[in-house]
Amino acid sequence: MFLRMESKFKVKYLLLIVSLIVLGDSIQVSNGCLEDERLGLLDIKSFFSSHKINQFSANPFASWVGANCCNWDRVRCNNLTSGAHVVELLLNLLLDYRDLNPPRLNVSLFQNFKELKTLDLSNNMFSGITDNQGSKKFPNLNKLETLNLRGNYLGSELVSSFNGLTSLDTLLLGQAGLGGSINLSGLKNLRELDLSMNNLNGTVQMQGLERLETLFLHGNKLNNSIFSSMRELTSLRNLLLCCNDLGGIIPTQDIAQLKILEMLDLSHNHYYDGAIPLQDLKNLSVLDLKYNQFNGSMPIQGFCETNSLYELRIQNNHIRGQLSQCVGNFTKLQYLDISSNQFSGKIPTTISNLTSIMYLSLVENDFEGPFLLSSLANSTNLKFLKLSKTQVDTEKSYWVPMFQLEILILKNCELNKKTTSKIPSFLLSQSSLNFIDLSHNQLVGTFPLWLLLNNSGLLVLDLSSNLLTGTLQFPTWKQNLKYLQISDNNFNGELPSNVGLFLPGVSYFNISSNSFEGNLPSSVEQMKDLFYLDTSDNKFSGNLKISIFNNMSHLQCLLLANNNFSGNIEYGWNNSANLVAVDISNNMISGKVPNWIGSLTNLQFLRISKNLFEGELPGGICSLRELRFLDVSQNKLFGVPSCLNSSSLVYLYMQENFLSGHIPQAFSNGSKLKVLDLSYNHFSGPVPDWIHKLTSLRVLLLKMNQLQGSIPRQLCQGEELSIIDFSNNKLSGSIPSCLNNMTFGTIKGSEYSTILKVENPKIPNVGILPTYFGSYHRYSLEEITLNIMGLIEVDFTTKSRFDTYKGNILEYMSGLDLSCNQLTGNIPLEIGDLPQIHALNFSHNKLAGPIPKEISNLKELESLDLSNNFLSGNIPSELAGLNSLAIFNVSYNNLSGMIPTSPHFSTYPASSYYGNSHLCGSYIEQKCSSPILLPDNPSIKLGKEHEAFVDIEAFRWSFVTSYFTILMGFVVVLYINPQWRETWFYFIEDCCSYFCKCI
Repeated sequence: MFLRMESKFKVKYLLLIVSLIVLGDSIQVSNGCLEDERLGLLDIKSFFSSHKINQFSANPFASWVGANCCNWDRVRCNNLTSGAHVVELLLNLLLDYRDLNPPRLNVSLFQNFKELKTLDLSNNMFSGITDNQGSKKFPNLNKLETLNLRGNYLGSELVSSFNGLTSLDTLLLGQAGLGGSINLSGLKNLRELDLSMNNLNGTVQMQGLERLETLFLHGNKLNNSIFSSMRELTSLRNLLLCCNDLGGIIPTQDIAQLKILEMLDLSHNHYYDGAIPLQDLKNLSVLDLKYNQFNGSMPIQGFCETNSLYELRIQNNHIRGQLSQCVGNFTKLQYLDISSNQFSGKIPTTISNLTSIMYLSLVENDFEGPFLLSSLANSTNLKFLKLSKTQVDTEKSYWVPMFQLEILILKNCELNKKTTSKIPSFLLSQSSLNFIDLSHNQLVGTFPLWLLLNNSGLLVLDLSSNLLTGTLQFPTWKQNLKYLQISDNNFNGELPSNVGLFLPGVSYFNISSNSFEGNLPSSVEQMKDLFYLDTSDNKFSGNLKISIFNNMSHLQCLLLANNNFSGNIEYGWNNSANLVAVDISNNMISGKVPNWIGSLTNLQFLRISKNLFEGELPGGICSLRELRFLDVSQNKLFGVPSCLNSSSLVYLYMQENFLSGHIPQAFSNGSKLKVLDLSYNHFSGPVPDWIHKLTSLRVLLLKMNQLQGSIPRQLCQGEELSIIDFSNNKLSGSIPSCLNNMTFGTIKGSEYSTILKVENPKIPNVGILPTYFGSYHRYSLEEITLNIMGLIEVDFTTKSRFDTYKGNILEYMSGLDLSCNQLTGNIPLEIGDLPQIHALNFSHNKLAGPIPKEISNLKELESLDLSNNFLSGNIPSELAGLNSLAIFNVSYNNLSGMIPTSPHFSTYPASSYYGNSHLCGSYIEQKCSSPILLPDNPSIKLGKEHEAFVDIEAFRWSFVTSYFTILMGFVVVLYINPQWRETWFYFIEDCCSYFCKCI
């Protein structure tokens, strides 16, 4: 009986197993994973593996083996009892963005995943789409809720195939290569749509998207018509439209229809008028209008009728007028930035009501002071405070702040000017500071050691441009400082010998323009994270030990100029890593220019002028392919390597050396050169005819050399030239008439501006502030700029002065100096075609002929020197119209006639007319017998009424004839009379004997 029952049980059990196997086979389940989906995943693996995988996604498909695909990385299943379907595929960041031939996305790979809810294919750099049928349509995944295709280049054709994605809730197409217009009207369930960072410039059809809550359209080329597409978006809460081509007047009525809007970003556009209807947007929490062109009053309607805002950003506009007292109504406000506008009047006293404020920036406005910082004492959440260009007082009354600041900027605030002019005492209560900027305040006192003691987390300290004195002191333990800027003060004494031990992690160290003295401490070599070191304009002395910089592998800027360093730096350097700028000018460093300079392959700025370097420039300098600024002037150099690569150079200064021979051919490929100064050397030979190849040249200075020959006509092809100085050479021939082809000041702008940007690898975020919507505002110093505009200078003689022009003034200076040469011929009439030129100097040559009346066209001319030539004729009366002419010199010529009676000519000293014996007028001692002027052509014969005037050309010929006649008569007399002839010879003999005895 028992055996029979056991047998029946075994049969039933066997039937159960068989039925399960059959059932399992019918639904194709393999260990929790549908077989057709597993095979589909393997096809996906094969597709991605056949292309170059991102180096940051090492072996992403290592787990894609075995039967149960639900356990594979980047895959998630729903684990239903009827069979586990794939519901999430995270295939982002798989392909290498550096692939020059990125693949097209085969959308047929996903057609088997009917239950898929999330598909992330972002940041793979796909170059388009394809499928197995050739239709280029996305499969009908009607359960897909989230589709992320950001960071690809798929094109707008893909969007039209999304109509089958009826459950789509989130569609992310940022940076997807979309352009023109697109239609998304069929996606009725969409709640979040990202179309940012594309090239959309037409319409975006969104009819029927009544559930849409978040719309990202920033970084396109959309105009104001986009607002008409939003009229049905009644659920919209977050709208980002920054960085488009929106402009003109804000469409107030269209925006007013978005009743429940919470965040509105219209920043970085071109709006200049209109207003945001704040009274209609009762739920608006974040409003961002920064970097537009608003010109006038606050572009917000109903500013005093609501208090819903948490964040308000309107910085970098042209908003004028007073900041309304209503700002105090926004008691929920956490973030307020109105910087870089033109607000005036006093800062509202109601700002003290902003007790929730965390970030407050009022910098770069025209507020009137004083502003009492104590009015913010009760703002307990305040972390970031930024003020500038307004008088701030922190000491007028005793107060204890209830906040703990992280970032404090009180720059150019006339801080405590009417009280103590000292560093604010309220800082004694602050212990969480990461960033302090108190620069440009004329603060007095000593270095605030207590700031470092109280704020152990201090990363940035800027006390530059004040009146602080005394020595530099640090706590006796290591500091966390990353950025120390104390330049332009009155600090003195020696640096602490162990400064490098106290500041081992400092990245930016600027102590320039003080009175520090002594040696540069050897402990500086412990500052291994330095990327910027500036000790210039001090009194440091002693041998410069270049080896102390060898451990600074991050060093990019080394500025040691204007000290008393000495010694030889030819050897000792073995750090060739990242240097971008080196300035050791105006010291007493001697020896040869070191060849190791050639190892600084990233170098862009090199200034070694005003030292005692001698010999030739080393061949290593030819390796500097990035060099833009080179100044080796005022040394004792006598050679330039023929391999010098000037193709990258923009500024080249080699004046005041011992360079000789012809001007080197190596300069001929300097197509980017803007300034070339080779003056005060011993160059000989002609002005090179390849000079026209320097197509960007603005300043050419060759004065005080021994150049010969004529001025090449090729010079006229230098259309950008604005300043030319060929004075004090031996040039001959005529002045080229084609000089009017050059600009000489007609081009204005930023031709000379050069900013070197150096990345800061070691200064992290110094402040992180959470925003209302959960993101973070970061305050960082990731990039430091070295503006070399002030280092670009040109020496040029004008207005009888030798001046140095530097910085922005160079953009407005123009001049031509050909003085002290041997030029002949007439002044070309075409010189009148240079209307923007400021200075002309043709003095000390052999120019002849009249002064061209065309010079009167040079309305900007400030200095005209034609002295010491052979110019003839009268002074053109038309020159009286040159109202800007401050210096006029025509002395020592052969000019004649009356000086024009215009009052303008009376302003020039009489010496301006000396050496012209036939000039007359009330401005000099020579009076005219008649007010009638000489004709312009001196060869015309004069009547009796003008006998006081002499034709110079006739006088010259008559003088030569008379001299020759007298000489021949004297010779004839001696020939006829032997007695007189003998007496004459004896007289000559006695004279020779007398002079020989004297010698």
